[in-house]
Amino acid sequence: MNITIKQLQGGECALEVFPTTKILDIKQQIATKLKIPILEQKLLLLGRALNDEQTVQSYPSIKNGTKLNLVVKKPDGIIEAATKYFKSGGITETEARAKAHIFVKTLEDNFAKLSWDDIERLSIDCMLDENGRLLDSENQENECDYDEFEP
Repeated sequence: MNITIKQLQGGECALEVFPTTKILDIKQQIATKLKIPILEQKLLLLGRALNDEQTVQSYPSIKNGTKLNLVVKKPDGIIEAATKYFKSGGITETEARAKAHIFVKTLEDNFAKLSWDDIERLSIDCMLDENGRLLDSENQENECDYDEFEP
C-alpha cells in the first residue's frame, strides 16, 4: 500500500509499505529519503504517536493513501543528553544535572588544550565511516579536498 509522510513545516514523501512493515522501518525509509535521523522523527496518526515496534497492520486506520504526520524533534543538547545518561544510572535529576555540568566543563577544558592539528584530525575522523571512507556528504558545502584521506 502507499502512504504519504507529511512533514510539519515542510516536505512530504510517498512510501510503499506492507501490513507487516514496522514503524521503525518506515522511519528508516524517511531517514533515507528526507535525510532526517530516526532519533529525531516522531510519526503521528490522528494526533497520536506511533510505536516503533508496532506494524502497519496494528493501526487499522492506516490504509492505502493514508497521510502520516512527521514531527522533527529537536535533538538534545549535550547537557540534556549527559543528564539523561547519568539519570539512567539511578541518580536524581539534580545529581544527574550537576554531573552533566561537570562533564561539559571537563570536555571544554580538554578541548581547549587541543592543537589545531588535533582538532583537524578529530574532525576528519568524525567524518569517516568504520571502513575509513568519507561519509556520504551529498549536501555538504566546504572547501576541503578530502581525497588525500581516502584509503
